Parts: sequence; structure tokens; C-alpha cells
Amino acid sequence: MNNQKGFTLIELVLVIALLGALAVSALPNIFAISLTNAQNNSRDAVQGAVQAALSLYAASQISQELPESYPADLDGAADAAVASRSEPLFDIILKGGVIQDWSKQDDACYQWTGGGGADEYAYDSDAGTFIYTAVGC
Repeated sequence: MNNQKGFTLIELVLVIALLGALAVSALPNIFAISLTNAQNNSRDAVQGAVQAALSLYAASQISQELPESYPADLDGAADAAVASRSEPLFDIILKGGVIQDWSKQDDACYQWTGGGGADEYAYDSDAGTFIYTAVGC
């Protein structure tokens, strides 16, 4: 009987407890990274959707044999509006609009407010572009 090899129950419990403590200390960092990535992906998706919608808007104008043009405004919201269910932003070109994490400075300037950031995007109705601007609108 003295030649048996293996772990005792106490050793196994201690190892499992140690691994559990390590996992608990690492999980908040993993979730923080995932949340930041998700918020950034959401911001990029809205920008891409708005730009794609502007291209489709212009294509629709051309297909109707009208001169290429873009809407003067991306939504009917007032200046300084914050996206919400009752006042979505980008609803002229995106069905249903965007209901969170965005605010409207004026007809040519929007701000993404998700993730603690404050990135600004400029809309040019002459060129049909909706792009990030590092210097502000």
C-alpha cells in the first residue's frame, strides 16, 4: 500500500481553489477588452452603414436620371440632440435610425459618445461623405 501514487483530495481542492482565484482575477480584464471592442465595432458599423446609405441614396438619384445628390440632413433631429428611441439619429437614411451612443452637434457634425469616448464625425452633403474628423467639426 505504501507504493500508491496520486494526489490527495486536499491537494486537488487546493489546486482547484487556486485556479478559481486566478480565473476570477482575470475575468474583469477579459470582459473589459470585449466590451471596448464591441463598442468600437458598433461605432464603426454605424459609420459604415451611414456611408453605404449615402452611396445608395446617390445611386437612387442617378437611376431616376436625376443629378447625383445627397440629403441636406441625415435626420430630423434638432441640433444638440442625443440619440434615443423617441428621437433617433440618421433616420432619414437608415431605417429606424440609431437610438444610442450618438449625439448631433449640428447638421454637419455628429459625435459618438459610447465607451467614454467623444469621437466626432463630419457630414458633407455636397460630397456625400460621413467621416471621422480628428480635429473636430
